[in-house]
Amino acid sequence: MKNLKSILGIFTIATLLFTSCQNEEDVYIDQGSETNASNSKTADLLTRNNASDGSNDDILDGISCASIVFPVVATINGQEVTLVSESSLSLVAELFAKFTNDDDSVEFQYPIQVQLSNYSKVTIANQQEFDALRKTCESSDETRDDAISCLDLNFPIRVFTFDANAQQTGSVVLTSKQETYTFISGLDENQFFSIQYPISASSESNSQIAINSDLEFAEQLESCEASDDLEDEAEAEALNLRKELEGFLSDTTFKIDSGIKAGADFTSNFANFTFNFANDGQVKVRNKVTNILENVEAEFETESETVVLLDLEFEGNSSFSILNGTFKVISQTSSKIELESRTDSSFKIVFSKI
Repeated sequence: MKNLKSILGIFTIATLLFTSCQNEEDVYIDQGSETNASNSKTADLLTRNNASDGSNDDILDGISCASIVFPVVATINGQEVTLVSESSLSLVAELFAKFTNDDDSVEFQYPIQVQLSNYSKVTIANQQEFDALRKTCESSDETRDDAISCLDLNFPIRVFTFDANAQQTGSVVLTSKQETYTFISGLDENQFFSIQYPISASSESNSQIAINSDLEFAEQLESCEASDDLEDEAEAEALNLRKELEGFLSDTTFKIDSGIKAGADFTSNFANFTFNFANDGQVKVRNKVTNILENVEAEFETESETVVLLDLEFEGNSSFSILNGTFKVISQTSSKIELESRTDSSFKIVFSKI
């Protein structure tokens, strides 16, 4: 268990070897220079910003401070699969989406390896050790020690090093996130550093941001982290609402109470039809007058980002194609659901339980 006690820097990592260059003439720190100790705010932000991002495989392991080392064997919703790389995570998503109103589960075939935020790899021998790691990660999230991945520095960047006497001892060119993390983590209390500005960073939307000082660096990271936190909260709320929606739809029969697109009311076109949303993602369309199933291939799928989405797809009968699209869930009660097209606010459908 002792190998699970660190997430961001508690492990002692061997410092990478960097080439340092000592100026022929001693350089002293001016009073206004942005020179940082190993425990400074800038050092903390650099460490968190360049830690290994374990969030890409959260659908599999549910923890953002560590990532699974592939290949790995897991039983997902009762089906054993071998996941050979991160690209295999799409298979996990497919298995989770196979049925809508169920509790998704992942059981690893231990032992497995995980990569921690500090880039070290540890072996997890059983479920108890994995649960302990998960708990440690959750504590990191709560204490703000988690990684900040909403902004990526554009490498290379140059860092100057100083001793306790404020004398420059060298300079280091950092070319990757791991080098930066290891360099900052390897500084002792008598070592100091300063960043050679300007530097630049890329946001999650790939926009480029110029940074000219430690203050600007902190402001940019703290701003994007705050935005990320708000988005995470919205995504968590949407996920809960999505689960409620899946429970609401599962094996339930509906009628169309209202359908409007571009000002045209098409409700009466479907007055004689019912729609049963099955747990396997199929929609069965039945004619109420004849009590016969229509020759329509129909599917639905729920999604959640910061809002809840419902995808509808009807094939085999052009009369039903008007119902196709991706819809935002505007409101949901115990008896009806109101949808609005994600791309056309004039397109609205209301389904009511029968």
